Amino acid sequence: MATRLPLRFRTSADGPPLSYRAFVPSRGLRRPPLVLVHGTGRGAARQFGAFLPRAIALGVPLIAPVLPVERFAGYQSLGGADGPLAGMAAFVATLDDAASHLQLPTEQIDLFGFSGGAQFVHRFAMLASAPVRRAVVASAGWYTYLDQDRPFPRGVAPGERTGGRPVDVDAFLRIPIHVLVGERDVEQDLGLRTGKAIDRRQGPNRLTRALRWMDHLEEAAGARGLPPRVSFDLLTDTGHSFSEAAERGGLVDRTFDFLHPTPGRPDPIDDRDAQP
Repeated sequence: MATRLPLRFRTSADGPPLSYRAFVPSRGLRRPPLVLVHGTGRGAARQFGAFLPRAIALGVPLIAPVLPVERFAGYQSLGGADGPLAGMAAFVATLDDAASHLQLPTEQIDLFGFSGGAQFVHRFAMLASAPVRRAVVASAGWYTYLDQDRPFPRGVAPGERTGGRPVDVDAFLRIPIHVLVGERDVEQDLGLRTGKAIDRRQGPNRLTRALRWMDHLEEAAGARGLPPRVSFDLLTDTGHSFSEAAERGGLVDRTFDFLHPTPGRPDPIDDRDAQP
């Protein structure tokens, strides 16, 4: 029997649409893999290294794909050079590769995204909610609102950007989502999408936008008679930097504490309130 190597790297030349790093624990494979989605700087290796020690300790599989800029410049909204949902399709096919070649159980996954990756994560969960167990959305620049009269990605009305498919709003609202943002992430830097309309609706900076989106999800759930499934945490002494978030803000521990609550530590979202 072949020995399973705990750290694996598969390139697109090996077969998957996206190259990815993976941690395959020798124990704990009943836990859903945590899939890390990078920001526009494509720092997948840095994210993988930051999450790896805690993943080893808990026996949580990790998958960290790279969406190359030449093919997936618009990956934040799930698109790519081959179409409006090319990023999502490549992501799903890469998870299938991890299942078939690394025997990772990807029928259910947890998601983490930072900055542009946080945009990808919450939009993926809207259009492909079934496999998503929990999601952590960290420091997104802007958000998709559950407005059914606005086209995706501003709202959730089906159209060309969704491949014609509708968003199952109720299914999305049932996914536990944890929103993280740095307390100093209040600058309108060059990477932040700004303008009169988006600033008026979502806020002038990432911190305000995170809080408004969380309020929006809570209101949307209440309007549908669903329990709110969104929680929020502030990363102390942190601006818009993954390194600061990991080294100062406790981003990694906060993510794992949300995904895998331990006895004696309250779960910010009580699964007992979940709808079947």
